[in-house]
Amino acid sequence: MADNGRYLIGDSLRDKLKSTISKVDSLAPGGPVSRIPTIIEGDGQSFNPKVFRIATFTGAWPINSSKTVTLKYQTATPNTVSVSNLFFPVASTATATQDCAIAKDGTAWFLINVPFSTATAVFAGATATAISVSGTATGTLISTMASASRVTDISLSATLNSADCTITIGKTLTTASSLFVTGTQTGIIVRATATSTFISTTFTATFIRIGV
Repeated sequence: MADNGRYLIGDSLRDKLKSTISKVDSLAPGGPVSRIPTIIEGDGQSFNPKVFRIATFTGAWPINSSKTVTLKYQTATPNTVSVSNLFFPVASTATATQDCAIAKDGTAWFLINVPFSTATAVFAGATATAISVSGTATGTLISTMASASRVTDISLSATLNSADCTITIGKTLTTASSLFVTGTQTGIIVRATATSTFISTTFTATFIRIGV
């Protein structure tokens, strides 16, 4: 790379110059004019500053605004540059330090990337009421009922039949019902009900991370 006729000489240019000088020395004095391929180009690329850097910043960084960022992995001073944000609406109020990627176009620095994260949102589709069961119990099954007569009272009066020598005592009959058991059955005891929400779908989105 030339600067007003001056060249930055590195290994590549030095080898080219030595090769050219050697070819010139091999020419016979007074001989015909010869053409020697000669390329003189400095080795300035080893001195070019980096055009892509990782830096850190804090706080909000709106689009179309500039922020002073700190270059990472550089101990030389100055290690800060002013960077323009053309693409990322960083609305952070966090005080934590964030990483970012910056690139240089000409003499200006621009923000080209910031940390992103993902999160899954849940969408509720419907609700339903569920029954809460607390336990079970065993009960007795009654299959039928039957009636029968029984003596409930005896009167104090008696009658004598002299014809056949029989005595009749007064009595009162009452009808009673009996239960006949044929088996048992286990039942469920309901304690309470509860309403639940059912998830119908989810959606995963990518967003700019705010804070840490």
